[in-house]
Amino acid sequence: MRGLILLLPLACFVMMTYSQQCCQVFTTICDDDVVNSSMQKGDKGDVGRSGKSGIPGAQGDPGAKGEPGGVGQKGMQGESCALGSLGTDIVSRLAKIEELLTPLSTTTMATTTVATTTPSTVTSTVATTTPSRITSCSTSSSNGPHNLTNGVEVYCEDGWTIFQRRIDGSVNFSRPWDDYANGFGQIHGEFWLGLDNIHRMTRGGGCRLKIELWDFDGNQRHADYSSFSIESAENLYRLRVSGYSGIAGDSLRYSNGRPFSTEDSDNDSWARANCATYFGGSQGWWFVDCFHSALNGVWMRQSSGGHHGIIWYHWKGGIEPLKETKMKLRCERMKSMS
Repeated sequence: MRGLILLLPLACFVMMTYSQQCCQVFTTICDDDVVNSSMQKGDKGDVGRSGKSGIPGAQGDPGAKGEPGGVGQKGMQGESCALGSLGTDIVSRLAKIEELLTPLSTTTMATTTVATTTPSTVTSTVATTTPSRITSCSTSSSNGPHNLTNGVEVYCEDGWTIFQRRIDGSVNFSRPWDDYANGFGQIHGEFWLGLDNIHRMTRGGGCRLKIELWDFDGNQRHADYSSFSIESAENLYRLRVSGYSGIAGDSLRYSNGRPFSTEDSDNDSWARANCATYFGGSQGWWFVDCFHSALNGVWMRQSSGGHHGIIWYHWKGGIEPLKETKMKLRCERMKSMS
C-alpha cells in the first residue's frame, strides 16, 4: 500500500491532464491510509540486543568505619604432647653439649685448651705454660719466661736475662720513680724489669751487659760491657759499667757513676733543667747533663729535634731515633735474690 502511495505523485506528474483527478484520488487514498493506520495496531516486534556497557563512573568516597566487634570467648587449653623416645634423646644430648661448653665461656685461652683435652693431657698442658723456677737465666736450658726462686718473673734468652726491651711503642715509658724502681710492661713484649731487681741480680759482681739496637731500616748493632752493676736505692741506683766492645760505639760510658733520674727525682748534674723531661716525655735514665744514650726515651719514627726519641749517640748521633732496643745481663756468680 505504501509503495502505491509513493508512485501516485509520479503518475500524476506524467498525466498532467488528469492532475485534478489524480490529486483527489491521492488525497482520498492518504486519508484512508491514515484512518486505517490509526484504527489498526501492528504486532509487537522482537526485543533488540543490549548495547555495550558504558564507561564506569568514578569511585565513591569510603564509608565510615564500623564499630569494633566484641572480644571472642577464650578457647579451651589443648593437651600437652609427650616427648617420644627420639625427643627425649635429643634433649639429653643438648644437655650434655651445654655441660661440655660451659667451661669455655668462663676460662682463659689456656684453660680452653685444658677443657678440650683428656685428664692426662691437662697436667702436661699446664706444666708447659707455667714458668719454671730457676736461680738465674744462666742455669736455664730454654728461652722464654721463667720465675726466679724469689718469685720474680724474668725473660731468658740464651742464658742472658733481658731487663729492658723496646719494640713498637706499645708500652708507655714516661714513668715516675716508683715505676722504674718496681718495673712495668709485658714480659713478652716491651718492659722494664725494675731497678730493685737489677740491683739484686748484679750486687754479687761478675755480671756482663749486652745492648742490642735496631734502626727503622732493619740495621742492627750491639755494645758489650764486661762489667755491669747498679747500686741500691739508697745510692739512687748508681750505674757501674766498663769494658766496652762491639760495633755500636760506647755511648754508655758517659753515664758511668751517675745516679738514676726520673721526672719526679731529678738527680742529674744539669742545673738548667731536668734531663728526664727536657727532651720530651718523661724518661728514666742515668743522666749527666744530659746524655750520650737514652734507651728509655719516647718511641718515635722521626725525631722532632735533637736528642728526642730513643738515642744511641755513637751510632746514629743525636738526631735519628732507634726502633728497637734490648738490654740484658748475665752473671757468673748470682747472689740470692731474697
